[in-house]
Amino acid sequence: MANYELKGVCVVSLFKNFPIVFALLGAIIGIFTFFIFPTELAGNLGFGARILSWLIFIVLYTAIMSVGIVAVAWIYNFVVAKIGKGAVVKLEQTVE
Repeated sequence: MANYELKGVCVVSLFKNFPIVFALLGAIIGIFTFFIFPTELAGNLGFGARILSWLIFIVLYTAIMSVGIVAVAWIYNFVVAKIGKGAVVKLEQTVE
């Protein structure tokens, strides 16, 4: 079993897949919030306003979550640089 230490997270690599995942997750949450189980405010909106609100929700959710992930990665990199010890991952090779 090999031990690997995670010394840092490349922040640029987070922008390759995370925004897509967050946009899909935001779309699903928005469908529930605006269409399936609408909140009190969303229930009073017309169909066009619901679609527009849903799209704005997706964009804002993706932006806020992406910034949050970058902030967490930056804080992790900062703490690891100060402490000098990162997270340890134990990996074991399997034979198929």
